Amino acid sequence: MSFHFSLKATLVALALTIVPALAADPFKIGALEITGPFTRANLPGAQVGAGFMTITNTGADADRLVSGVSTAAKTVQIHEMAVVDGVMKMQELPDGLEIPAGGSVDLKPGGFHVMFIDITAPFVEGSTVTVTLNFAKAGSVEVPLRVEAADAKSMGDMGNMDMGGMDMPADDSAAVVDLLKKTFETPDKPLGVAPVVVADGWAIAGWVQGDMGGRALLKKGDMGWVLHMCAGDGIKDAAALEKIGLSAATAKTLADDLAVAEAKLDPALVAKFSLFEGMMVMDGSAQ
Repeated sequence: MSFHFSLKATLVALALTIVPALAADPFKIGALEITGPFTRANLPGAQVGAGFMTITNTGADADRLVSGVSTAAKTVQIHEMAVVDGVMKMQELPDGLEIPAGGSVDLKPGGFHVMFIDITAPFVEGSTVTVTLNFAKAGSVEVPLRVEAADAKSMGDMGNMDMGGMDMPADDSAAVVDLLKKTFETPDKPLGVAPVVVADGWAIAGWVQGDMGGRALLKKGDMGWVLHMCAGDGIKDAAALEKIGLSAATAKTLADDLAVAEAKLDPALVAKFSLFEGMMVMDGSAQ
């Protein structure tokens, strides 16, 4: 699908407005330099957010990012997201994150990040979220994070948008499968995705990877599908979906369609969907 010239011109103009923010890099404190700080716009109902950046240590001694504080959230923590036994898991780093001497650490989607828990207001694309980062040796520095698209991978990224057009599966189910595979599948850990049910811009997909499995809740926006949440049984019931923020009608449709679709599968396969413990809110963040 191609964009009209007027839309291209508008996007170029928007991109140019990012230049002043980029010019403010790097933020420095002691031997540390912080570049490319950004966060992502929240999806409906999300109560968490994540901050990303690159921290470079130009000194001869290692330092450590130990904590953070922000008026944008009740709690700020330093988190790690990693694939453990084929399953994406989230955990706080209680001792903080080491910044090695003469090295750099990338805080990026799918890896280390600053976690905003119980946000005070939604993160709106184009706005700024400020966080104070506390380092063991260098001290504290206030860093503004530009709010990018919900699926942005770097500062200034407009998400899945391509200035020449979009290359996305036309079918919603195929697009959901494609997104999940691109996000989690590795050569040694193939990801099975089925069933996929879609209603009113929301989708639920069952997935299995090795001996583990779960269900994913996705939301469709202007730029396509975005992974909203991973869970086990926590997103298969209409009541649970309503609490997340879906309308009663949409929640019931998804839950009913999911029950019908899963009833057609091998019970042993469906049982794997319940193995995912807890509930992980995505957008490069989790709860």
